[in-house]
Amino acid sequence: MSDDRRYLPSDELLEKIFFYMQQLFSEKELSGTLFLLTELGRTLVNSDRASFWFHDSRTNTLWTMAATGVGRISVPDDTGLIGASVTNNEILIVNNPYNDPRFNPAVDRETGYVTKSILTMPVTDSDGEVIGAFQAVNKITLDGQDDDFNEHDVKRLSLASAFCGRSLESFLLYNESVEDPLTGLKNRRGFFSHFEKHIVPVIGSVPTAMIICDIDHFKNVNDTYGHNAGDAVLRRVARLFSSRAGENDGVFRWGGEEFMFLLPGKTLPEAVAFAEEVRKAVEADECVYMDPFKGELRLRITMSFGVCIIDPTLGIDENVKIADDRLYYAKDHGRNMVQGEIQ
Repeated sequence: MSDDRRYLPSDELLEKIFFYMQQLFSEKELSGTLFLLTELGRTLVNSDRASFWFHDSRTNTLWTMAATGVGRISVPDDTGLIGASVTNNEILIVNNPYNDPRFNPAVDRETGYVTKSILTMPVTDSDGEVIGAFQAVNKITLDGQDDDFNEHDVKRLSLASAFCGRSLESFLLYNESVEDPLTGLKNRRGFFSHFEKHIVPVIGSVPTAMIICDIDHFKNVNDTYGHNAGDAVLRRVARLFSSRAGENDGVFRWGGEEFMFLLPGKTLPEAVAFAEEVRKAVEADECVYMDPFKGELRLRITMSFGVCIIDPTLGIDENVKIADDRLYYAKDHGRNMVQGEIQ
């Protein structure tokens, strides 16, 4: 087949590349950036669909961060052509996928889509570590006929793949700087970033509650059972908090055994009620920890909470101090309690 049916003319291709690059310069969100790059990759190789996948090594999963023609998909990282590409750091051209045992036809069966050709390219960071994969599906000619992927497509797709890799790496490096490695929650730096990005724009138009809380007598846990047990308790609390937080809520490890919530849209009574539910859940929960010398330990804790509504006339540090004062009032008056306004 002649290349004039396979690919866009050079001048038209350059025009499309410039178009996407101009869009990228004005795009500030990672999701938007990756979607534009995914669309660019699809255009470069003339495919019906394209997707960019992130490899989450902590959960051993692959999931689509951007896709054209399909919704978000999550799969184990040892399955399918995506898994094979990521695991082996290998570019895969498969022009008859139903005859390839690595191909997972489940999505096709669910949607009725027919996959005829696939190009999968691992995406690496600056150290050569695989952090994701770019996949183009169903190569087509300019006049709409089915076609096969080839090495020329690999060269073209590598442009979009490289941009995706650099964008994702920058995002991951930034996340490392704002994320607490022990609990997976955003850290104090992440709190200030979240506050400026998500809270400042709505202050004054909707109430936003702030909750600061800490584990009662946490030093006793470390002194009695060791710091590894203490770390297990912190991780358990973080998971419990994350499961209770709403989609627009922020949960942070403030430092040590202290945690913070930002709850846009909640009034003080609603935030106090929320904190009380969380307090009861913590009190009823237990952290199961396997000590190498003492065997299985079942650790129970309580927590104290200070709650306030953010005052838009005050600075962030002043608002934090109000919540903090209420926390310490709770700790000074018996612990394992929620304190809203102090009379």
